Amino acid sequence: MIRHGANRFKQELIGRPIADDIYRNTFGTDIDIIRDVAVLDKELGVDAVLIVGNGLRLLGQEKFLSHAYARYRSLTVEYYQNWRTKEKGDWFKLACQFYFTGYLTEKEDDFDPWVLANWPAIVLATIQGRVNWQDNRNKDGSARASFRYTIMDDLPKDCIIASDLRR
Repeated sequence: MIRHGANRFKQELIGRPIADDIYRNTFGTDIDIIRDVAVLDKELGVDAVLIVGNGLRLLGQEKFLSHAYARYRSLTVEYYQNWRTKEKGDWFKLACQFYFTGYLTEKEDDFDPWVLANWPAIVLATIQGRVNWQDNRNKDGSARASFRYTIMDDLPKDCIIASDLRR
């Protein structure tokens, strides 16, 4: 369990500057990126705050995932923190404006694939039945989380802010 957590933290540290470049290419170079937002994460599932050049803020959730899982090409959201007790996860509290999911390359110097998704558009598209979610549980023996996932390539175009998806 410690090893898994250490790997996730390492992936996060490696992924941050790569994601920062994507954010700057998408939203402009004059942005501040704040990630020490523990209260926002706990209450609203927010991992990052982007402050753009004119002072407006964008709240985001980030997933920097391992190359070993890139073949799944999925955007995942924690459903239950503990599927046994039905303790609700991010699915029930997520109040972000963008959702970034990227799979690190084998060299860990880029993401492939990646998607910067418009979360409110995904919520609306889900209500309309245009986004298909599947359920799964974490396969790590000590983990108790379950998650919902959808395939990046199947996201409606109006739900994508930017991506490297081949459409």
